[in-house]
Amino acid sequence: MSRDWLGMFFIIGFPIAMALFFGQIMGPFDTKRATMNIAIVDDDNTPMSAKFVASLRGTGNLQLEKADRVGAMDRVRRGQLVGLIAIPKGFGESAGMPWQKGPAIEVGIDPSRGAESGMLQGLIMQASGKLMVDRFQDPASMRSFIDKSRKDIESSADVSPTMRPVLLTMMSSFDTFMKSVADTRATEAASGRKSKASMPEFQVARIEMLDVTREIPKGSREALVRQVRSKWDISFPQAMMWGVLACAAGFAITLVRERKQGTLMRLQVAPVTRAQVLAGKATACFLAVIGVIAVMLVIGILLGMRPRNFGWLAMAALSIAFCLVGIMMLMSVIGKTEESVSGAAWSANMLMAMFGGGMVPLLFMPNFMKTLSDVSPVKWSILALEGAVWRGFTLGEMMVPCAALIGIGAVCLAVGARVLARRAG
Repeated sequence: MSRDWLGMFFIIGFPIAMALFFGQIMGPFDTKRATMNIAIVDDDNTPMSAKFVASLRGTGNLQLEKADRVGAMDRVRRGQLVGLIAIPKGFGESAGMPWQKGPAIEVGIDPSRGAESGMLQGLIMQASGKLMVDRFQDPASMRSFIDKSRKDIESSADVSPTMRPVLLTMMSSFDTFMKSVADTRATEAASGRKSKASMPEFQVARIEMLDVTREIPKGSREALVRQVRSKWDISFPQAMMWGVLACAAGFAITLVRERKQGTLMRLQVAPVTRAQVLAGKATACFLAVIGVIAVMLVIGILLGMRPRNFGWLAMAALSIAFCLVGIMMLMSVIGKTEESVSGAAWSANMLMAMFGGGMVPLLFMPNFMKTLSDVSPVKWSILALEGAVWRGFTLGEMMVPCAALIGIGAVCLAVGARVLARRAG
């Protein structure tokens, strides 16, 4: 097989490429922090709107990207973004001012992502509160707004004559206070002191997080997701199966080739039994499968995969290798030519991989697909590998997929060896 470089690529190179590709497109696998992809439409483009965006980004829960209104709404409709936040023109003039009507920030959410709506509104309120703190830390800016507010109160017909003096007195007090802070800062700056007068830090609302973690049903998708420590934990067990399936198909084709070329016929006159000849082929396939799993395991560990139990991993590898030997023997008798066996073997491989989790991870398959996958040895192989890598199987749980693999392998080996012996004879 080592003389067939294309065949070796599909045994080693192709599975590695699959693992890297699917692992990379999964992105960071961090279950501790939920992030939402949100578009920012900034129609204001002022320093205050930039501070607002920076505050949102600083929460760590949002992945923000700037976009125009039409493009952002279209991407939300198509499900490419969770939602959008539109900052209106004039936002910087009144944002963070406690006595003025807050700016109308527009929020659009994908209707199918209703659970994220409340979280996003809370983050917007948090960022808006920080703007109020920033306002009070800038006396010069604050005094200009106080002066404008005083003039608005004096000229407004909506303010009653009895309330107008009260509001004007409040604005004068604010102005005097902010002027004192500005004068103190200027004095300290002129004297060369390192310390600067500043407004005391305050919060619009102090939030304390309570641990209200609900009990998650054992075996549920959410419980399983929390056990995954790396994206490679999912992609590498999945990709290993493409390598071992390629081994089985490759050895099945060599058996057909040797039978067609008369190699098996010539071996019958040698001082070896027919069982020994088949055992030699089976042993070679067994070792090749173990070798593929070992190579993939080393690469996965180098990238960040951390198996929980190497003993269970060895059990899984031996069970998979035995099963694939049986499948290889059965594949070798489903046709009489190399072409027919090659086509049939790879068609069977594709079906087993499709229904067994070789294309879509078992963790994310719908329930009806999981039921259909019970007939695929690929499903039991991936389950055994995942049980050792990240699922944290007990010995009893590990025995289930391993026993299924050994059973499938024994049946296929018996049927394939019997038919092959009959044809060779």
